[in-house]
Amino acid sequence: MAYGTEAFRSWQKKVFVIFFHPSVSVTALGGAEKRFVETMKFLCKSEDLKITILESSPSLLALPEISCQKHLLSSVFFGKGWLSSYVGWSLWVAKAFLKSFSLFRREKPNFIFVPNNTLPNLFLGYVVCSVFRLPLVVVVHHIDVPFFSEKPNCSLYYCYRIIGYSRLVSLIKTFTFYVTLSLLKRARAIISVSNFTAKALRVHGVSNVKIFVSGNAVNVKYISNVKPLSAKKFYDGVFVGRIAKEKGVFDLLSAWKKVVEKKNEAKLLIIGSGLELVAVKERIGTLGLENKVFLRGHCSDRELYSLLKSSKVFIFPSVFEGWGIAVAEALACGLPVVAYDIPALKENFGDCRSVFLVPVKNLEEMVMRILNILNMSEKNLCKLGSFSEEYSKQFVWEEVTKKDLAFLKKSYAG
Repeated sequence: MAYGTEAFRSWQKKVFVIFFHPSVSVTALGGAEKRFVETMKFLCKSEDLKITILESSPSLLALPEISCQKHLLSSVFFGKGWLSSYVGWSLWVAKAFLKSFSLFRREKPNFIFVPNNTLPNLFLGYVVCSVFRLPLVVVVHHIDVPFFSEKPNCSLYYCYRIIGYSRLVSLIKTFTFYVTLSLLKRARAIISVSNFTAKALRVHGVSNVKIFVSGNAVNVKYISNVKPLSAKKFYDGVFVGRIAKEKGVFDLLSAWKKVVEKKNEAKLLIIGSGLELVAVKERIGTLGLENKVFLRGHCSDRELYSLLKSSKVFIFPSVFEGWGIAVAEALACGLPVVAYDIPALKENFGDCRSVFLVPVKNLEEMVMRILNILNMSEKNLCKLGSFSEEYSKQFVWEEVTKKDLAFLKKSYAG
């Protein structure tokens, strides 16, 4: 019996999916994209769902397990800087809207599914569902909320400024946040990846929409079969994620400067791409960390997990997260984790004995935690690694997909 047939008997629906994602040359593959790729491996096995996907190129879905209808549209715009990227994304939305007319006439879908709440996906999903009068279901991975626990009434704009964004960019990002909330209020249903994100949505006025918490996962079986680069740990610290201010990469560099003052040979690997990459390279030079910090751009999952397994501690000073797939992947690779104490990470990993959460922006405590791990004996490091691997086994993509399927059925029916 095909996956999902029993749960969806007599519920045969056509789904139109809008899946915009930036090129990996612009920004690293995020958790939202990974989630969609992994869940599609199971969704495509359902005989009761006919899925049509409108995706930005290059495709992330060119896998034998994903056999639905896929239509690619280029989002390339030749220019420099973050502004040209946004122009390219806007042009893609316009082209995708026109393309949707021909696809809708042919496929006649029953509802629209948006697997990522970034503005290009959400705006196009809203416009298309309004034109064709169809229900909209959105997966919300995270929304930016103020992160200073000691200043609970601080504004989101203030947080962006503290992170390091200019006044103009902070205003634009704050405006985008409220536009996103406005569009989410018009959805038929929302799949949230964490209880924290679901609560944040309700607090910010998305209260009349069905919200279901489904979660995220990692491919533990695949990760366990990946070998490290060498038997000996080559890197002391490692970070994986989008190279952006909100991911804490500049805090990470400041912290690592203090680490090498205590451990002169300590090496840090930063894996990812993003619009702040040039600024990160400049900061590395300014701090004199040229031979202490190494940058690695986009790489395959196998390379990523091999590099993680060749490192001692995963450091993740991100201030905005909806779940934390990067943390779960690091745990599955047997690494202890030092991260900022933000709600989503505390919800999903706070009970893990090898995850050490420190107050946001407290670099002194972060450095102390990192040094404590690096100074551990091999035996104690292995013990932490065992805690990490065991904890990660609870996150299973098939179970997440089953929850998504059940909710799709329930929300469409109701």
